[in-house]
Amino acid sequence: MDISGNGDGLFRRKSHPYIGKASIIGEQERLNAIADLNKGRDNKRKDGVEITYYFELITDERPGKALRNAGKMILDHGTVKPWSKEGDAGLKKPAGFDEYMSWACDFKLLGYNGREGLESGIITIAYPMRFFDKRGDGNVSMAQFLTAVASEPFSAFSFYQGAKIIDLKLPAAMKRQFPGQVWPNKRVREYLRIGNDEPIIGTIVKPKTGLTPELFSRSVVEAALAGARFTKADENMHLALKEIPKYVGRVVKDLTKAGFDLGRSNRPKGRRFLFAPHITSDPDMLTDYARAAVEAGANALMFSPYFAGGFLKMAEIVRKFDVPVYAHTAGMNVMTGSLNWGFDPRVMYLLSASFGAAFMQITTKGGYLRPMDEEKEAILQSLKDNGLDGDNGMTLAIAGGLGPANIGYNIQQLGGQGRMFLAGSSVYSHPDGPSAGVKAILLAYQAYRKQGITGKDALRNFARGLGDAGLPLLHALA
Repeated sequence: MDISGNGDGLFRRKSHPYIGKASIIGEQERLNAIADLNKGRDNKRKDGVEITYYFELITDERPGKALRNAGKMILDHGTVKPWSKEGDAGLKKPAGFDEYMSWACDFKLLGYNGREGLESGIITIAYPMRFFDKRGDGNVSMAQFLTAVASEPFSAFSFYQGAKIIDLKLPAAMKRQFPGQVWPNKRVREYLRIGNDEPIIGTIVKPKTGLTPELFSRSVVEAALAGARFTKADENMHLALKEIPKYVGRVVKDLTKAGFDLGRSNRPKGRRFLFAPHITSDPDMLTDYARAAVEAGANALMFSPYFAGGFLKMAEIVRKFDVPVYAHTAGMNVMTGSLNWGFDPRVMYLLSASFGAAFMQITTKGGYLRPMDEEKEAILQSLKDNGLDGDNGMTLAIAGGLGPANIGYNIQQLGGQGRMFLAGSSVYSHPDGPSAGVKAILLAYQAYRKQGITGKDALRNFARGLGDAGLPLLHALA
């Protein structure tokens, strides 16, 4: 049976709905649409926060009419309508009223299907800074920001089949309101005392949960001794507040005994290492969890800003404890996973970096996790455009199926500067143990850096040429 149940309504997308897609209307039609949307919106139009929306719209009108209607809905309901359309005709328009208005910046019709009664397109709307700047303490109000740009006007109307925020462009005045980077890649490397030519190899504690403090610590220390520079707990390793000191304290004690230094002294007594326990909890307890972990000796933290209080809470934790935070992506794909609804992942990466996340996962190219490969290029470009990539930006942890066989390809595709190479299963499932798992990744990294090797056969030849020293890589590729 080819089709059953609701199968006649199921289909596979043949390509990404908006990345790499060109507008099907000419320049004059684009300008006419923008002018039409901005009729009566007589503000000064400077220092706008530009939000780019993608829509799929139900329509029985001519091409482009539904997209114009969607733009009008956002303009009129997102900020204010012209006074003549909404204000009391018997009253004088208040001074400065027009400066609260949003305005249209761009209009692109991407597709039209008359048989299905659907069209798709992109609209860019600018919101004036005056509309947002209300906190009074110089910081950005995320609640007000998201209510304005990502609320009902963009997502709730019944003729929307798809509605997605795909990009945002912040004026300099608003960028200054964000906390920004506290632990950029440059500071992370300075702390670890490694140069740009040395990789930051990270691991994830395995098994995911159920470990005693002794076994948990063993997982971290073995990886550190083999050459890893960072280890985070798995997000499933949930601990009670009273357990945090036991687990973290044991790890710190064992790392120190093994010759590592997790402190802040300018004269470290051993090799530097970053350990990030998982502290996702309810927002009202997150500070207590962070304090317990830091007081027990943790010099990094890991939690999901999406499920544990948001970006402002993350910035608060970074500022309060001055430790690098790994912003876990748990929850992100709930908002970004749909190709036609919610947020484009580049928006979440930009916000994470802007609110001080030191580390954030970007999944492997050709891997099994979202974001999609087409989306990764846009993520990297967005961070670069905003000065949040490389030495002065957030360290992207290439992860999610990373191992010796694909690390070279991923460096080639996603870059090596400002990156961490984070592996879990490939390290702890290595046939010779976790230590060999880390060494295999280090060898594969060297194979790419020295010889540009990305394929398995060339990696095997490289490993054989090293004799016994190459066995961890050779066995990993068996």
